[in-house]
Amino acid sequence: MKHKERTKYIASVVMKMSKELDALEEVKKSIDFTNQLLKDNAQLRGFLQSKRFSKDQKHELIHSVFKEEVHPIVQELISMNAGDNPIIFFRNFSFFFNSLVKNELKIATVTAHTADELSNEEKDDLQLQIEKIIGKNTELNTVIDSSLIGGLKLRIDNIFLDASIKTKMENLRKDLLQ
Repeated sequence: MKHKERTKYIASVVMKMSKELDALEEVKKSIDFTNQLLKDNAQLRGFLQSKRFSKDQKHELIHSVFKEEVHPIVQELISMNAGDNPIIFFRNFSFFFNSLVKNELKIATVTAHTADELSNEEKDDLQLQIEKIIGKNTELNTVIDSSLIGGLKLRIDNIFLDASIKTKMENLRKDLLQ
């Protein structure tokens, strides 16, 4: 089995297990925490990849150190993949798992490109309007794009909507030149 296929399979199994245990949020937080910890802590990466320690020693240490911080499912996942490159595995695993969670919880990722900074009230209003239209909960991120004259560009998951004045003017210019 190829690495990505194996990682997708593991993500789907962990998703099923965490749904059955009703611990989806806790497992997601543990995965995000572990992913960030592996990015930031070179000693942990070195320990997990070290040949000096046996799998049993790594397993015991992982369970004793992460007992309070990380869900037991994620502890087992760390132990299982201790010999591999943990940062690559967890980056891919986190991506696949988070996409499964978003699909399960019906959450859409929305990125709004605007000409000016939006107030919190405007962000909330925009988020509510988008949620009403698409019928899903949203995670709204805003990006200020100084090249826009006005209007809005939205990316909803993999769909890109452009309602900016800049694009409308460019389209009008093309029409006039034809």
